[in-house]
Amino acid sequence: MAVIHAPRPIPPAAPVAPAPMAPPIDLLLVEPHFLVRRTVAAVARDMRLADPREVTTIEQAEALLAASSFDALFLSLDEEAAALGLMARVRNGDTKCARDVPIAVTAAACATPLAMRLKQLEVRRLLLRPFKVKGVLDAIVLLRQPSPELHKAA
Repeated sequence: MAVIHAPRPIPPAAPVAPAPMAPPIDLLLVEPHFLVRRTVAAVARDMRLADPREVTTIEQAEALLAASSFDALFLSLDEEAAALGLMARVRNGDTKCARDVPIAVTAAACATPLAMRLKQLEVRRLLLRPFKVKGVLDAIVLLRQPSPELHKAA
C-alpha cells in the first residue's frame, strides 16, 4: 500500500525591504502653458522623481542657468529658436549646468530638420503634444538615468 505524504507547507518569504529611492533631481521645467507645466511638475513631485523649478520662458531659464546648476532640463520648443540656442549654450558649457546634462523637450510637431538638430544636441526624449502623463513620467525617469555614453565608458 502506497503512503501519500502531504506536501510540506512553504514557509513565508522574508519581507523584502524596498530598494532605497534616489533623491529627487533638480529639474528646470520651461513650459509656457500653465496646465502642461503644472501637470509635469505635479507628476515629478508626486512620484518623488524631481524637484522642478518652473519658468514660462526661455529668457527666464537663461537667467536661472547663469546662476544655478540643474540635474536635468525639460524644455518646451514653443520658442523653438530660443530653446535650440539655449540647448546649444548648455552643450558648449556656457551655463552653470554640466555640458552633458540630460534634456527632454516637448513640441507640437517635429519635422526632419528639427529632429536632426535635437539629435545633435543630444536630447534624450521628445514628447509630441498632446502627450500622456505616462509619457511625462517615462521622460523624467529617463532624465534620472546616467548618460548612455557614460554608462558605456564605465
